[in-house]
Amino acid sequence: MKNEDNSWLIIAVLGLLIAWLFNDKYERAIKTDRIIKRLRKDNYETKKAYLGLFEKYLKTQQNVDVGIIAELEKLKTSVDTLDFTVHIELETVISNLSDGKTTEAVRVLAKVVENKLKDKATKDESFKGKPMLHNLLTYAKKCSWITAMQFENALLLKDLRNKESHELDVFSDTRTIGLSIFSGIDLIYSLK
Repeated sequence: MKNEDNSWLIIAVLGLLIAWLFNDKYERAIKTDRIIKRLRKDNYETKKAYLGLFEKYLKTQQNVDVGIIAELEKLKTSVDTLDFTVHIELETVISNLSDGKTTEAVRVLAKVVENKLKDKATKDESFKGKPMLHNLLTYAKKCSWITAMQFENALLLKDLRNKESHELDVFSDTRTIGLSIFSGIDLIYSLK
């Protein structure tokens, strides 16, 4: 009789332990869900703030095409999710723009575009070239990941990046820098 009582006690304790574990797992899932929702909201707000800052920068520059600002507005309304590492790099771009280091901002943005293209191309078995920015852009155009206009603008981004990386005291006009930054942002959002 005593063994029966002990076995029921053990079963009851195990049942309570299992119920507690399931409840704990459920509560953790709810907390995790809340955290994810909050981070997604923060993510969205960060992207909107980034695009707003870039728009303000363009408006303060002379000779910036009004169409670029209009496209930026359209881009702001279609903000979608970007991964965390891209956000970190975009914060660097914002910081560089704020500090007047526009060519450095272009270099960082080109690095982000290159890595997004590299990630996408390496998953595609038909990509056989070296994962360099020009090869990746050509392949992206061939696969219709980007348009012909995006390709041309991306070549400008690539050229400015190369100048920043390989030449001393680089200077480019603000319109060219603005266009290259806009095209970099456009590419990032096109390469989801």
